[in-house]
Amino acid sequence: MENEKNFYPAPEEEKPKTFRIAFSGERFGEVEEKTGGSVGLAGKLGDWWERKCRENNIDLQEERFKDVAYYMIEAGKNALEYRDNGEIEIIFGENDITVVVSNSGPGWDGNPSDDILYGSPGHGLAEIKEFSDEFMIETNQRRYVKVSGQDELKEEEAPEFKDGARITFIKKFK
Repeated sequence: MENEKNFYPAPEEEKPKTFRIAFSGERFGEVEEKTGGSVGLAGKLGDWWERKCRENNIDLQEERFKDVAYYMIEAGKNALEYRDNGEIEIIFGENDITVVVSNSGPGWDGNPSDDILYGSPGHGLAEIKEFSDEFMIETNQRRYVKVSGQDELKEEEAPEFKDGARITFIKKFK
């Protein structure tokens, strides 16, 4: 057919780029070495974040990206301090960045909304919730979701999530 020579398939939509790093008190990624507690972990996560941003042409001088890094590191430190392990996944979308911080072991002790509302010292959860456009905690077969204009997280069933805890926050840029 004459028109076929001018036909080009539509380009596939660009998929978000996803990166993961696991850590514990004895390991950072594939490297077996002490993380140096939460202070050492903060430095390692900061370096990892910077590498991933540079690989994705993200301007690290922009305040919004510094804020994402700060809250990612804070949540990672909490996973190490409270459960001695964790995994961070960052997803660079076209107009947002998603950060997922998870750990294994026993789930959340109590209701995460209480930690946010009544200030469990050092968690930084209230600040992460405030900063994020979307925010969710999953633990003990429950899901707690940020609802715009409400202080408390909306509680839902999450029977698929049995062990550990997972905090997901999304920052949109458009």
